[in-house]
Amino acid sequence: MFVPPLSTPLGDQLHWLGCALYVACRSSTADTVSRSGVVHGNCVGLTRLLRLCKLSLIQFFNKSKKWADMANLPSQFHDKIERLERNFAVSMVIFKKFQPIFTYMFLNPMNTTPKQPKSRKQRSQPCTPSKVFDFCWTLFVCVKAEFSEISDDLFNSYHLLLACCDMIFANAFMAGRRDLLNPQFPGLPNNYYDDNFNLPSEPPCVIDHLCQKHDGLPVEAKTIKVYTWRNHIRKLFEKKVST
Repeated sequence: MFVPPLSTPLGDQLHWLGCALYVACRSSTADTVSRSGVVHGNCVGLTRLLRLCKLSLIQFFNKSKKWADMANLPSQFHDKIERLERNFAVSMVIFKKFQPIFTYMFLNPMNTTPKQPKSRKQRSQPCTPSKVFDFCWTLFVCVKAEFSEISDDLFNSYHLLLACCDMIFANAFMAGRRDLLNPQFPGLPNNYYDDNFNLPSEPPCVIDHLCQKHDGLPVEAKTIKVYTWRNHIRKLFEKKVST
């Protein structure tokens, strides 16, 4: 394994060690119980590696490219780093769009605080807008990573996000969680907050509302919802990943 000299002017040795470990981890395989039997890499997560090496993602991209040149790594590694960088750039843009979309449908997570239990017994607290926000984004990122043709494509990733938000809204709506939803959201029925409101058999699709307000294409979003998002979520339930 190539190691730069200790006197290198290019930065902290711990950062270079992180780059070297990333290459070594991705060059190995680990046995699994899945059908394929093996998985590339040794299951060391990039996020944890960067945290331990005190290395930001931007620094990682820059130094990994220099590392690849110094160590004369194959073009596949260059391609992987460039793909990661594109994915990160897309995710940054999408996250900025996600925040106003979420508060359009749900209560602002920044303005809500969880209620403290009155008794000393530990009880599971109802889901808060903040937790819904975190779950929605995490679910989107996980599903997005499964589709290479979408993960670094801003257009398709954005419409995948709309499909995700539509599903999260549908679950909150059908669960009667009025405490989570923004009462000003036009996707809600006019009488949703009435005491005698009866839930429909199917939740409303709010993609049209999201596209109209946040510059999406309804046809594209609905196509991704039906043929990409819904199918993948179904597979997660079949594999009991979501339980």
